[in-house]
Amino acid sequence: MAKLRVAVVGVGHLGQHHARIASSSEVAELVAVVDPSAERGNEIAEKFETRWVSTLAEILPEIDAVQIAAPTGLHHAIGLEALKAGKHMLMEKPLAATLVEGEALLVALGLARKINPSLVACVGHLERFNPAVVALRAAGFKPKFIETVRVSPFPMRSLEVDVVMDVMIHDLDLLMALVQRPVVDVEAVGVPVLTKVPDLVNARLKFEGGAFATVTASRVARKKERTLRAFGHQEYASLDFAAQKLEILRLKMGEHGPEVVPEIVDIEEGEPLKLEIEAFYEACLGRGQDYVSWADGMEAMRVADLVQRAVAASLVAMGEV
Repeated sequence: MAKLRVAVVGVGHLGQHHARIASSSEVAELVAVVDPSAERGNEIAEKFETRWVSTLAEILPEIDAVQIAAPTGLHHAIGLEALKAGKHMLMEKPLAATLVEGEALLVALGLARKINPSLVACVGHLERFNPAVVALRAAGFKPKFIETVRVSPFPMRSLEVDVVMDVMIHDLDLLMALVQRPVVDVEAVGVPVLTKVPDLVNARLKFEGGAFATVTASRVARKKERTLRAFGHQEYASLDFAAQKLEILRLKMGEHGPEVVPEIVDIEEGEPLKLEIEAFYEACLGRGQDYVSWADGMEAMRVADLVQRAVAASLVAMGEV
């Protein structure tokens, strides 16, 4: 079978890894990297033995699929361009810069699928492909309360979006996937620290059916921490994203009565971004449907918008704006 012909748009911090993975794929061919910077584009193109072009339009006739790792503000325009050409797309998270632009992309996707019903459009919520998360979901865990912490030192990038869209949205998407119920109420606080937008946010979410979650995201911490703890009926799960470790503790009846029994889940480690991109390629080739859809990505954006609105209200209450 012929290889899937792909282009990577945007070869900055994350896009270079998209190019690396595409260049080493057994089922895809990296036809080109697209970047407005000739210096950066040529550097990455040479490193991964492909060519550089400055615009997507130059390469569209030669490819089947696009991996978009450009700044969030460009997602809408690039997405519409690729859809008009009928190309499969992996759009890095968040789907778009605003809800309006996200909705417009969904509408355009619907129209494009009238021409090509098998068109694949996914969002890069790579934590769903973290082997520890895959194991937790496979265990059939039904959480009633979830606590997530995702903090790191200041990244000096993605400054066009706040910490909610830059960092927290990973966990908001995961919460939606784990609970599988809509969010019905949001409370949140946050503060700008090093930028003009919130760099530290804590949110409390209530889901239909009664489940709750607390979510903390910061890009002004001294060290990285990415953890999730989930509590269900007579069971508790502790997950470390970076270490790809999952421990599940369950209440069981022992010889001398009830006891809490810990279980370290056996996990085959893997690079989440590579697993996500490979799943995208398989879907484009008609061999799978394991990806985060644009509809799912849009739902994560809607919850993120609720958090942002709650943070804005808290800042007004504190007299910060």
